[in-house]
Amino acid sequence: MHSVEISTPRLFPKITFTASPGPSTRQYLAKTPTATTGVAHQAAELAAASPSRTQNVLPPQTSPNRTNQLPSTPIKDRLQSKSPKKDQPPASRPQSPTRIPRNLPSHLGTCLSLQKRAMLLELQNCIIECDEDSSLGPTNTAASQQLKDLLAGTVTRGEGNSCFVLGPRGSGKTAIVDRAIASLNQTPIVIRLSGYTELNDRLALREIARQLSIQTGKTYFGELNNDNDQEDDDNPFLDAGPSIDIPPPSHLPALVSTLTTLSRSVVVVLDAVDLFALHARQALLYCLLDTAQSCRVGQGHNGIAVIGVTTRIDTINLLEKRVKSRFSGRMLRTAAPTELSFWMKLIERVLRARIETPEEEWEPLWTLTIDNFIADGKVLKQIRETVAVTHDIRVLRRILVGVIAALAPSSPFPTCAQLVSAIHAQRIRDPFPHLSTLPYPSICLLIAAAHAHTAGHDAITFEMLYDAFREQYRASAAAPIQIAGGSIGVSRCTREVLMREFERLIGEKIFICVAPSSTSIAPGFARYRSALTWDDVKRAVDKMGKTSLKKWLTKAQ
Repeated sequence: MHSVEISTPRLFPKITFTASPGPSTRQYLAKTPTATTGVAHQAAELAAASPSRTQNVLPPQTSPNRTNQLPSTPIKDRLQSKSPKKDQPPASRPQSPTRIPRNLPSHLGTCLSLQKRAMLLELQNCIIECDEDSSLGPTNTAASQQLKDLLAGTVTRGEGNSCFVLGPRGSGKTAIVDRAIASLNQTPIVIRLSGYTELNDRLALREIARQLSIQTGKTYFGELNNDNDQEDDDNPFLDAGPSIDIPPPSHLPALVSTLTTLSRSVVVVLDAVDLFALHARQALLYCLLDTAQSCRVGQGHNGIAVIGVTTRIDTINLLEKRVKSRFSGRMLRTAAPTELSFWMKLIERVLRARIETPEEEWEPLWTLTIDNFIADGKVLKQIRETVAVTHDIRVLRRILVGVIAALAPSSPFPTCAQLVSAIHAQRIRDPFPHLSTLPYPSICLLIAAAHAHTAGHDAITFEMLYDAFREQYRASAAAPIQIAGGSIGVSRCTREVLMREFERLIGEKIFICVAPSSTSIAPGFARYRSALTWDDVKRAVDKMGKTSLKKWLTKAQ
């Protein structure tokens, strides 16, 4: 017998045969070397070709894993490291970094509370505490810079200035004013008045004196109200703060003129300045604007600035001629940013508020959930639709408050479902969601009212609706709707039933009286108007599913 030694490349060790292999075996081994994983398969074919020659060469199979059949070589060790055993215990496998628990572990409950508090605080200060003016948008950035220059002239040079800040609700008017005041090198005396609370000049005068006393520590015109000091001392319902003497309204010009003699410059902010134009003779606006106009540089007086904030662009037309002549005519326009990127950055900034916690696993876990939340296509779609409807920053803040408030240990991370629920809560609710549950006679009256409105009658009476119902009943009885061999028409209702349902609709504020009641006017001829539109009635009729009512309503188009 001849001994043959076959050398293979470095992919697997050499195999020595004690007998001469057959021709078929030689031809098989003469082929190109295969991968290491084919060694066991080649050995099996050799054993099948000549079992007597290889039975003493191949080691016995002690494991179903083929890699265990190889000799102990570096190649075998490398294969075993790449292919771990299936019977390895699951506890030794590393946890996936993208795994988010559904329920929050008990030791992270404090971290969730701290995170919610930090997000709410960031949401409260997200507008005023912006780092860059570019975050306000191009329109607001220009208005902010102009207002800063105006206030800088008032504080540093003692100028008298006035301007109006105009813009829609939620466009950042108050934020721009607050930022401009905070950017000044010197701290001025800031007096804030609101047209919603100061309904007349007397209330405005009291508020001016109160704020001046708090910021300067002095009282003004104290000798005018000394007669009531004894009574006020015995009043237990008065606040324990410092007493403030309020001058009468006749001293309004004298009080306003003293603003330029104070130790610091004065900035007067008039919120809803259009409501101050409704005051009698516009005395407050005249005094403030006249004082600002007469304030000149180099006269030994400190400056004064009057800033009016309003949403009405025609506010200047509400001013009287003598008041308008004292106004400088400066009007700064504001507008909320329309770019989606601005709103996404704002949302991301609020949700990524940082907290200090001893639990190291909380920060990467929360960061991962926020990344998934921001990258969700459904979340982006909901935000895009909301921004397309409104640019009011306050609406977005209320939406985020709803999302943050919904976080709990059972649902600790924000989801798209929570965002959708918070968005739906901000929508205008249907004032009459129960229209489809009204009885049949009430729906008939609503359809008759829709016909009257289409005909040009804004005011309706019960007699008009009753006549329209009788005409429709007669037409339906003469030509009923034929369905499946049967006829469908308008059901008959008596006058008493319709009158009772008419009074019910009045009680539910669906029919609103447009004229005061009188004993000389019969109840059937009292004038009312319908608070519903044709679309509201159509939705109610469609939910009822009455074919005859649908046909009657389509005539009102």
